[in-house]
Amino acid sequence: MIQSIREQNSLLVLSEIINQYTISRAKISENTGLNKATVSEIVKQLITDHYVIETGAGNSTPSGGRKPIMLTLNHQAGVAVSFDIRYNRLSYLVTYLNGEKIERHSSEIEVNKHTVIPLITKVYKTLQERYISLPFSIIGVAASIHRIVDQNNILLTPYFDLDEIELAEKLEEQLRIPVFIENEANLAALAELSFNPYRSHLISFSAHTGIGAGIIFDQQLYKGFKGRAGEVGNTVLYPEGKLCACGNHGCFEQYCSVTAFINRMQLLKKDHTLSLDSIADLYRKNDSQTQQFLNQYSKEVAIGLTNLIGLYDPQIVYLNSEIFELFPDSLERIDQYIQQTIYKDVSILPSQLGSDASLYGGAVLCLKNYFKVDTFAFPRSTA
Repeated sequence: MIQSIREQNSLLVLSEIINQYTISRAKISENTGLNKATVSEIVKQLITDHYVIETGAGNSTPSGGRKPIMLTLNHQAGVAVSFDIRYNRLSYLVTYLNGEKIERHSSEIEVNKHTVIPLITKVYKTLQERYISLPFSIIGVAASIHRIVDQNNILLTPYFDLDEIELAEKLEEQLRIPVFIENEANLAALAELSFNPYRSHLISFSAHTGIGAGIIFDQQLYKGFKGRAGEVGNTVLYPEGKLCACGNHGCFEQYCSVTAFINRMQLLKKDHTLSLDSIADLYRKNDSQTQQFLNQYSKEVAIGLTNLIGLYDPQIVYLNSEIFELFPDSLERIDQYIQQTIYKDVSILPSQLGSDASLYGGAVLCLKNYFKVDTFAFPRSTA
């Protein structure tokens, strides 16, 4: 909680340094309206407290004069830890304070309300020992949840039972560090924004076990009243269609999630051993049934995306799924369908962050809370 004008000014200066990557004291003064003496005093304290470092001389002004000393975030002063939690997999990412990846690990393991806390605690204790010598050590832990989250509480996880426990509260008791819980697609959207800060309105569309969308509106994450904004997996694609875990029929994710994609191909080929990789082999061999199915699948995704675009009017939509990575033709086909609508000026692009998008978003969430800043821009080269 901000206690004084000086602290407000310190956060203002720190925010400039974080989001400009490298900047001089004079430029901070110009951008913030703070006088140069105040900026210099704040910067001196930020350096003493390990938040900021000097990187050397920058370019002099056109009128000449002494070259300014440039400042940047002391990105190796601490780390953020983020987890992606699925019913059958636990992944984690450790980054420096500028989003630079240090290590990433993923384990195929059953995760439920009984195992999740011991699993995360074991990882955290190992990482704590590894990074304890850093000035800030671990600044926070974030967890990506594949369904509805509101105000750091899990409201719904239809494919496993994490909604039956107070995960954030119990983890904070165990780890004694701030823990942030957020929806997977929302975190992916935060990551896309942090690596593309010039985009003020964007959507990150995720198709994994289920389907969801993270929405950035005017550079802020839009979550709705109860954290349900972007829950497009339960919008209806086919009335009276397949029964969904939500109780409805014909939901989007019953046709276009990774699980649905595999199940539909298994039925088509009458082969229940098919996996995503073996389907990709058929695709590369130009199997006619697979190509026809991919065309239908792409059309269905495009219908769902068209509805989503119509609701939120983004500049760009990032698509995030193993399907789009293994079947790149699907991206072109989706874009072709959308080009036939009034939304043809909206860019449809694959996420460059791939399966790590929500993990990077978890890092963003930790960093925003630790530094008390509204936005956190990462250098593109750190991903």
